[in-house]
Amino acid sequence: MPGGIHIDDSGGNHFSQAKLDYAAEDADYKREGLRSDTDLRLEDPSVIESVDEYGDSVSVQILTVFPSMILQQIRNTIAVRVVRPRGIEKTELDWIHLGFEDDDDAMTERRLRQGNLVGAAGYISMEDGCVGGFVQRALRFNDDDSGVVMMGGYDAASQPFRSSEAAIRGFWKKYRALIGN
Repeated sequence: MPGGIHIDDSGGNHFSQAKLDYAAEDADYKREGLRSDTDLRLEDPSVIESVDEYGDSVSVQILTVFPSMILQQIRNTIAVRVVRPRGIEKTELDWIHLGFEDDDDAMTERRLRQGNLVGAAGYISMEDGCVGGFVQRALRFNDDDSGVVMMGGYDAASQPFRSSEAAIRGFWKKYRALIGN
């Protein structure tokens, strides 16, 4: 899927973007044998059916504003996420889903349905949140309660692809600069 991660020079702010070309995606999946030609499919595919609202083919855009606010568009759902640390082992995460006054009934329904992809119990978010918990629990039992996980590099620079930890390294680059380390 075409896209990338664009990181500002400080490392603290970035956006991730993906453009969706359904025909190209289908061709890639068929060429690689990733999609079955059986009847295995979502019983209700409406959760992923979207319209190109802005004419730019962007299906995912996630803007991270340091340190703890994210504005996201995934398909036709638009949301703000705010992270609030509440201690060493507790964090609150608020999700605010947005719609527009001039949305017709079909778009409102689409936004509400696609809200099931993200959020505290979202199809995507449950898996993402689970991984963070696994890593945090594993690091607790390393030497002197610390650990390092390296995931492909040292730089916090923009990437022409999305499967990268560069944005996380950018966060820590900015954080270290703010605390003088």
